[in-house]
Amino acid sequence: METLRLQTFMVFMLSSCGFVLSFQINHLLYTQSNPTAPQTLDRNDASSILNSNFDSSLPVKFIIHGYRESGNSEWALKMKDELLVHAPMNVIVVDWQDGSSGWYFTCSANTAQVGEDTHLLISHLQTQTGLSLNNVHLIGFSLGAQVAGNTGKRNPSIARISGLDPAGPDFSGKGASDRLDPTDAQFVDVLHTDGEPLWQGGFGYYEPCGHVDFYPNGGTRQPGCGLVGEICHHMRAPAYYTESINSDCPFTAYPCTLGQESCSTCNGNCGFMGFHADKSQANEVFYVETNSESPYCRG
Repeated sequence: METLRLQTFMVFMLSSCGFVLSFQINHLLYTQSNPTAPQTLDRNDASSILNSNFDSSLPVKFIIHGYRESGNSEWALKMKDELLVHAPMNVIVVDWQDGSSGWYFTCSANTAQVGEDTHLLISHLQTQTGLSLNNVHLIGFSLGAQVAGNTGKRNPSIARISGLDPAGPDFSGKGASDRLDPTDAQFVDVLHTDGEPLWQGGFGYYEPCGHVDFYPNGGTRQPGCGLVGEICHHMRAPAYYTESINSDCPFTAYPCTLGQESCSTCNGNCGFMGFHADKSQANEVFYVETNSESPYCRG
């Protein structure tokens, strides 16, 4: 059974839809005025920005999908909806479907191009609308978290990056310049949910790579997800984060030592996992215990 799971995992990783040298990247704007019908922001067409509902006085949240996904992925749209319920803001979904659908290691290389393109859009928003980087928050899942890191490396003055189980394959073992890192934004918070080694079927990056790093249920296996190597463990990261946006339950996070099975004492330094994470807990590793099904928060 273990061999079968590993073979299935490797087929998933190595399957190819062709080597993509160039691909379409769309930045889709949603606001409370257009919560379901996005407006495309084109950095090469000033009118697409100036005639849109973009409001530079409001927070700007970028949602960036991962491997074999699109801007219409269910979790991305659900997160968009929760953000727009939370407060007036600009939500920009980065759709790089064509660049995320080929051979995995080509797609991982494509994260640099998507990061560059997103950085250039942010620069145009600064120039054309007066956007402050203190209003910019990138939320990336899996390869999307590495896209967010690549965006921040080009302008680390952006306010925040939230990395949702950053992709591990092709990034584990690399230096800070080649993966998501605390220097990529003023505040980088990271959720780790599927950090088993690659050979065991893990999709996520296990080592700390933010100012604060959260390890729900230890960061490798999530309750209710079944066998190691199932995508469920990886997908729990955006699920936890989305629930945290408007939940009355705070996802209390306990300071912990990496690799420790469980921690449940605050010692005056508990934090909150997810949307309401705080930089005041910088340079900390946190343990969070969740339920096996939604609602996931236990307190």
